[in-house]
Amino acid sequence: MSDLKNEDNGAISTLNGDFEKLKVDDVRARYEEERQKRLRDDGNSQFIQVEQSANCKRFADDPWADPADIQPLEAKFPDKRSEMLIIGAGWGGIQIAVRMIEAGIPAQDIRMIDPAGGFGGTWYWNRFPGLMCDIESYSYLPFLEETGYVPKHRYSYGQEIREYANLVARKWGLVDSAVFKTQAKEIVWDDDAKDWVVQLIQRQKDPQETESVENLEIRSKFVTISTGPLNWPKLPNIPGILDYKGGIFHAARWAYDVTGGSPTDSSLLNLKDKNVAIVGTGGTSVEIVPHLAKWSKNLYVIQRTPASVGFRNQRETDEEWFRWQRERMRNFHQHFTLGEKPAVNLVDDEWTRAPGLVGLTGNVEGPKSPEEIPAYLAKLVEADMPYQKQIHSRIDTEVKDPVVAEKLKPWYPIWCKRPLFHDDYLQTFNRENVTLVDTEGKGITSMTEDSIVIGDKAHKVDVVIFATGYLAPPAGTPAEKANMTVIGQNGVSMTEEWPRVGPTTLHGVIDAKFPNLFLAGPQQAATSGNYRFNLDEYAKHMAYILTESKRRANDAPFVVAPSAEAAEDWAMQVTMRSAPMAVAIGCTPGYFNLEGELDRIPSEYQMVLARSGLWGSGIEDWIGVIERWRADGNMEGIVVSP
Repeated sequence: MSDLKNEDNGAISTLNGDFEKLKVDDVRARYEEERQKRLRDDGNSQFIQVEQSANCKRFADDPWADPADIQPLEAKFPDKRSEMLIIGAGWGGIQIAVRMIEAGIPAQDIRMIDPAGGFGGTWYWNRFPGLMCDIESYSYLPFLEETGYVPKHRYSYGQEIREYANLVARKWGLVDSAVFKTQAKEIVWDDDAKDWVVQLIQRQKDPQETESVENLEIRSKFVTISTGPLNWPKLPNIPGILDYKGGIFHAARWAYDVTGGSPTDSSLLNLKDKNVAIVGTGGTSVEIVPHLAKWSKNLYVIQRTPASVGFRNQRETDEEWFRWQRERMRNFHQHFTLGEKPAVNLVDDEWTRAPGLVGLTGNVEGPKSPEEIPAYLAKLVEADMPYQKQIHSRIDTEVKDPVVAEKLKPWYPIWCKRPLFHDDYLQTFNRENVTLVDTEGKGITSMTEDSIVIGDKAHKVDVVIFATGYLAPPAGTPAEKANMTVIGQNGVSMTEEWPRVGPTTLHGVIDAKFPNLFLAGPQQAATSGNYRFNLDEYAKHMAYILTESKRRANDAPFVVAPSAEAAEDWAMQVTMRSAPMAVAIGCTPGYFNLEGELDRIPSEYQMVLARSGLWGSGIEDWIGVIERWRADGNMEGIVVSP
């Protein structure tokens, strides 16, 4: 066994002990103690966004694109125009395109651009061993009823999800609509022509790794931004990171040339004689660690904050479970409540058995004013404690070394970090070749050409894998998430305007200052643990607004946007429901709270933050609002102009 296996990197808290015996105040005190260890002055800036770093861009290179499959821009935009340009060809872009087609917009009028070399978004980029979804496939994969597809497992593996994305694209005729290896650098609203001027750039590499770049300016009548944050990997800004000479990569761009194997073969034979370090213990690492442990000579798991790992209970699909998707998904969301739950739990997973998750998604029983937040937070912690006791008890049961078990225990409520579920992760730490290197919340001190340094101790390793996540979901506007500039009416920059006064949307999908531009949330909209569901609701709402506007314009050219008054009213409604989301403030640092930066928001900016956030009453309540709005049929708040 490695001499690090039982290494004590710091005194265990005096509040440690049997979770069953702790009271609410004890638990909250321990949460705060652990939070304080991890707070940093640099917050979210402690990371390098590799796409925007000249020195680190290689970490974002596309290892999967086939140049033979990429058509040049001139061929995809022969007249330099597009009726509907969708920025993003992941699941969000696919769902928007499908709903637009169902609403009567021909597939040939749609173009979808993406820097990837294929469909799937995060499922295109991520092909690491062990990759699978943590939402049950019967709720996560869209259009199952329409395609008749039955997922193979309760939790689909990444390869199947990517293949299914291509199946959906083929079924709805989207293959010819896709323009891959392409980004929009800038979109600018032309007040005179009433359309968007879009600057496109396409980058490709030939087999000799020579890069070619094509620029093209096009115009598009309508634009939709649907770029999820899980496409832009980030690295910790560690002193000496570029000095390291061994194999090194980000897990979102898995280097099978370093590890051996392939996306369909998890035999990582090249690691048999290697000491390997994986940095991070989030959702990616939890899935990778069991595979690395199986193939590496020695594996060092570098931990800053322990993961909360519940049961997954993976199994092959029993078609008797299969029910209409909408019924399952509504039932899933109805369990995110502190109130009365449905009599039957159709999904019956760890998400639906954790009432504290309302802290992440919002709920109608939440506080209505800032004064009610402390009592609500105490109520949430108490409601969450049985789940946390289960998590801690599982660690004690499955991890043999009590010191390692103690270091693997999460001390934060479930809404502070995305909950994780796995069948093998915890038991992996019983292996002789696996060492947990706990940094006591501090992270890596530095790197040298052959080692990772933590405190004053160097760990010599042959391969370093960064499982350090992506651009934080709450960070920035849709423009930043798409890595581009968006300029609206009267030269207004989205990057400057949203942080200054907040979004001016109606329902979170269309902004008064950016006409003919549709947004895929979640700002001023709602969310759930199953983000695929959110995206479909956004897509259906966009398609309704666009097609109803077209009908009202009698098929003549038109401009659509909310009125300023309607946008302001919606912002006030979001603000009035913002209190339940305030529980993120005070969480242990993570991407949900911008590594603790939310705690330092100046008081004068708090109103902007409140109106920029989520619909705090939960997604089913938000859906009820927009469905009633559509049923009224009068498009209240939407202005359709020639």
